[in-house]
Amino acid sequence: MKTIIAGTALLILPMTAMAATQGPASPWYGGATIGIASLSGFSSPVDFTIFGGYRLPVHLSRGKLAVELGYDHMGTFKMNNLPAGESVSLSAHAVEASAVYAWPITSAFRVYGRAGLAFWNASATANASGYTASAAGSGTDPLFGVGVSYSVMSHLSVRGEYRVITSSNINIFDVGGVYSF
Repeated sequence: MKTIIAGTALLILPMTAMAATQGPASPWYGGATIGIASLSGFSSPVDFTIFGGYRLPVHLSRGKLAVELGYDHMGTFKMNNLPAGESVSLSAHAVEASAVYAWPITSAFRVYGRAGLAFWNASATANASGYTASAAGSGTDPLFGVGVSYSVMSHLSVRGEYRVITSSNINIFDVGGVYSF
């Protein structure tokens, strides 16, 4: 957890310096998050996501709609509770495309929801009794998420988010920074 907090701070600090010298924000934004991915029966590896988005010039009710594209490196999951000498590991990553709808709670604090698709690739390796087997696969699954964001400066926000890739049942908990250009 200390590594996650330190990594998030390292992501946010350079963006803070840039944000202090900029004018009004455009609808374009980008950022990065770090956290954990979880899959039932496996260890929870460090998850890293980079993303970019565009806030559409459409206001629905009080909120704003955006489209977002990102790359999510979920790390390597290792199966828990196996006998000595046996192992199963699964490495996964995905390209995610989603619509994000954010509702303002205050001028700086927002909650948001997302819905989209995750285009994933995974590879698995199993070792038992001196034998090794491996397999790879890819697919497209629905992606849903909820999160909160807080504007630190006019161009810089921090956010925390929970996402789930439904059919794969991978849960992702991330925190990070968003810079509006």
